[in-house]
Amino acid sequence: MALPLEVILVGAGSRGRDVFGQYALERPDRMRIVGVAEPHPERREVFAREHGLGLDQTFDDWKGVLAGPRRAGAAIIATGDDLHFEPAVAALRTGYHCLLEKPMALRLEECVEIVETAETQKQILQVGHVLRYTEFYSTIHRIAAEEKQLGEIQTISMAEHVAHWHFTHSFVRGRWKTTRTAAPMILAKCCHDLDLMCWFVGQKPLRVASIGELVHYRPEGGPPGATQRCTQGCPAEPTCPHSAPRFYGKDIAIWPWTDVSPIPTAEARLQALEEGPYGACVYRSGNDVVDRHSATVEFEGGLVGTFLVDGFSSRPERTIRIQGTRAELRGVFEQGQIEILRYGQLEPERIQTFASVIGHGGGDFGLLDHFTDVASREAVGEVLASGQAALESHRLGFAAEQARKEGRTLALDELP
Repeated sequence: MALPLEVILVGAGSRGRDVFGQYALERPDRMRIVGVAEPHPERREVFAREHGLGLDQTFDDWKGVLAGPRRAGAAIIATGDDLHFEPAVAALRTGYHCLLEKPMALRLEECVEIVETAETQKQILQVGHVLRYTEFYSTIHRIAAEEKQLGEIQTISMAEHVAHWHFTHSFVRGRWKTTRTAAPMILAKCCHDLDLMCWFVGQKPLRVASIGELVHYRPEGGPPGATQRCTQGCPAEPTCPHSAPRFYGKDIAIWPWTDVSPIPTAEARLQALEEGPYGACVYRSGNDVVDRHSATVEFEGGLVGTFLVDGFSSRPERTIRIQGTRAELRGVFEQGQIEILRYGQLEPERIQTFASVIGHGGGDFGLLDHFTDVASREAVGEVLASGQAALESHRLGFAAEQARKEGRTLALDELP
């Protein structure tokens, strides 16, 4: 790649600044940000200063940065889930190759329109399914799907156990706590996992059965006498595992603490907890998102996949188990460990891959290495997690949510 890919960034929040912005700072030979849209004045000013952007390169909304002649070769859409659709379609129609954060949109019809727009405009649409670019999951794909070392896959079982602090931060107190402004939790948190399942299986999902409820993080699940906020003298706060002052009252300038207050002082954090959403009691936060969800999927050829997500884990953990006609594979993502148990052999083959709690196990920068490469060469046909590929798993996620709500098995061809 002779020159760095010039990019405009829509959304300079935690993903926009800490991932996409940081990549541009660390790898200026691959990517340079030449414009940013961010409604929050302080975030916008900090980002502009870090990347040397002038006033004519900074905007308070996406319409400004996309107006007029095209500023760059590509656009990265890193807004909130409910703000993906319009800027993504506008960027594609303006002629930008597009990296779009997941999930693509809140409604299936909007996802379809984004994909169709990219195909009509002949532009790259890369969806932010970062886990495809990790050594762990790419190794599993090579073993199971490419080399077929397991034989023909018969069943695949995946689980995402969300750490309790992550779940309460994002899906109880935070921006994904209600489906009024966010995608269903199985898409907002787990479309990575659904994408991986479809990628490994390589067959079309036909039907899905699904169950899940909000059981614990609601008023009935809380301790007696719990107050609306942790800072209001709640009698349970000193021993509550979800105490906001105890968790957020740390001088730490990384996510998730930066969501509470970008200023990492004790005074600023305390004020934010007294006034903002992250100081609310987890049992009185007005959330309506399920805290456990299980889906069973039938694929073409009779293959069965199961997926479980819950918000009660002591630590984050994604697990996978694939059973084929010749061998079984087991893995734990956060440990980077893969085992292959070949039928007829007593000892498993063990594979150690890169593991890190930072950057989605290397997937964040792996995604951007791939995107800057294909966008610079305008190699539309080489995109790994393309819009069309991502649409399959998005359809599965929307179907799982509808099946959960309706309490029945749903055929995917029932979706619009």
